[in-house]
Amino acid sequence: MFAVIYIPHFSLQAALRHEPDLRSQPVALIDPQSSKPEIIQLNSAARSYGVAEGLTASQAAARCEPLKIKPRSPSQEESATEILLQSAYSFSPNIESTAPGICTVELKGLGLAGQESMQTWAEKILQTLSPFHLDAKIGIAPTPDLALLCAHGANPIAIVQNASEFIADLPVAALQPPPEMQEILRRWGIYSIAEFLALGRNAVAERLGPAVLELFDRLSTDSVRPLKLVSPPGEFSEYIEFENEIETAPPLLFILRRFVEQLSRRLDMVYLVIAEFQLKLGLASGATYERAFKIPSPTGNVETLFRMLQTHLENVRTDSPITSLRLSAAPAMPDRHQFGLFESTLRDPNQFAETLARLHALLGSENAGTPVAEKTHKPDSFRMQSSNFDAPSISNAGRRSRRERNTDLCLRRYRPPQPAHFEFREEKPALVRSPVFTGAITGARGPFFSSGNWWDDGRWTREEWDVETSNGAFFRIFRSVEGCFVEGVYD
Repeated sequence: MFAVIYIPHFSLQAALRHEPDLRSQPVALIDPQSSKPEIIQLNSAARSYGVAEGLTASQAAARCEPLKIKPRSPSQEESATEILLQSAYSFSPNIESTAPGICTVELKGLGLAGQESMQTWAEKILQTLSPFHLDAKIGIAPTPDLALLCAHGANPIAIVQNASEFIADLPVAALQPPPEMQEILRRWGIYSIAEFLALGRNAVAERLGPAVLELFDRLSTDSVRPLKLVSPPGEFSEYIEFENEIETAPPLLFILRRFVEQLSRRLDMVYLVIAEFQLKLGLASGATYERAFKIPSPTGNVETLFRMLQTHLENVRTDSPITSLRLSAAPAMPDRHQFGLFESTLRDPNQFAETLARLHALLGSENAGTPVAEKTHKPDSFRMQSSNFDAPSISNAGRRSRRERNTDLCLRRYRPPQPAHFEFREEKPALVRSPVFTGAITGARGPFFSSGNWWDDGRWTREEWDVETSNGAFFRIFRSVEGCFVEGVYD
């Protein structure tokens, strides 16, 4: 047995997927790439006003004043096709992308014995597609071609019990023959498939040519064509082109939240979560704004994912209005592990990342992040960079032994350095007076000269000493043009 998932008016449904409120209103679809844009698809609300395929936009608007004209969007159709195949693949590994909006599924090996189990199976597929705002029909029959004919007339699920009886009741128009062939059959008085089959395969082929044999093959109940099996695409993206340019954050965030919900559902179907977002904004100036968002702990939680995007976009300023939006998601396996009793790691890395993003927005990127030392000898020279959650950990081979680490002294610096007065004997400090220590210096190493950049006039204006005091403490002291200071104490 085979099942066909058929999405009527596929291009129109794809265009309306992110605007579900329009589905109840009269809407028609045109192809802006056509030399003569005409109505190619429309919903039942528009048809009730007398709008039909083949009318121009102005003719259709004259018949239906509230008619909404939407342009066809190949990018949105591509996303809808991804959803269709990914949904079907979650129910069976044997799927075929038969045509736009049509997916054929082989039921072999699924354990669907009777009509009731097939009905339940088909209902679950429709429930899976419903949150993505895709209305589908499903036909189940012994062959792929009969299942497609069944799907076209389903309401919304149809299962063929007797293939011969099912075929006999169909009109010839259900086969969608070429217009010339259909007109000839009409003149012959052939309106049903039963009457068509009664003419005989060879006799009809002699009169109408070999092209008619394809119609007979589609009606066969015995021969089964092999499916061209495909795997669902590994890409997960949502795209929309705005009819009106976006200049403020609220409408953009409204659509963006829907995108996040859709992507989260799509990955959940295949038991994956989101590891990274790629945001791309098309601008009226022709430029684009792109930004990647690495999820510290891959997740499918909509609130967590959306807040990360919202925090960033609330502070983004573009040079022109926004005309399109694309959001792509990179999948990953769910990260589940048990924390150890004494393990001190982040319980919610995403919340920590969100806090950092808010600090960046509040303080500026140059004032929040991870301090990184600059490649210079200038003291206290550093810059701030965004926190890197992918930084490699130190391997055991690179770790020093505990004994080696214990032989090192750690300098605990004073912020700011403590002002002091030094007395020198033979060009070496012999006495120090400061808020942290006053007394004699019993040992000193130095001076060490530094200031930073070799091209500066005062490049050697800082003299440093590491000294030992009479009470056994170790300090770092220095003298510069600003005076004498105690920089820190060695622990």
